[in-house]
Amino acid sequence: MKKKLLAAVLCAVTVFALCGCGSEEPEYPVMDDPSEPANMEEASFNGFTGSYDADKWVFDSSMGLFAIYDKPIYDAGNPDGKLPNINIVVSEAYEGPLTSDDMESLMKEMENMGITGLTIENNEMKTFNGQPVIYYETKVSLSDDDIDLMIENGSISESDLEAAGGRDAVKQAGETTQVAVAAIIDGKIVIATGTYYDDSTQVLEAIKLLLKTGKVS
Repeated sequence: MKKKLLAAVLCAVTVFALCGCGSEEPEYPVMDDPSEPANMEEASFNGFTGSYDADKWVFDSSMGLFAIYDKPIYDAGNPDGKLPNINIVVSEAYEGPLTSDDMESLMKEMENMGITGLTIENNEMKTFNGQPVIYYETKVSLSDDDIDLMIENGSISESDLEAAGGRDAVKQAGETTQVAVAAIIDGKIVIATGTYYDDSTQVLEAIKLLLKTGKVS
């Protein structure tokens, strides 16, 4: 339980704030469609429904998020404390496609959070499922000051921190790498954030499947 919550705490540093109504945009590089796994299962939580490869991932909403976790590591009890995972957040209603202006607003909001341990490694507009999406990569390594700031701005609570094993557990998680995609599904902004420790390929493939099959109620 602690290790699952730790993953959720690390994910909480990605905050999404967009506004606007869209405008004419150029064509962007296309993200390939995900392959359809033989053992695909559907899960629903907090207004989002999406599918995942049940041979590679396990669904768990016990942390109050739509989340899937690397199945072999999850089933083994996460012995090394490094559990690849994907969290889905459904944000505000949005009219029109996402734009490069939206991407710049998002990057600025993340930089303005003041979390010293958050680094934006890459961000770009892409096309996925026929629509523009925002793709970005980050690295996160939290200090005491960063944790204090997250508590102050409401990203996490003291009880969240305790349930994750305390400050030392969060800081000892070390540098965490994340890949995220923001898309419009059923008129809402949906953000899929994946945490990985070696190769992002499997995490990104699972993100694409969740967004491709995703529905928002």
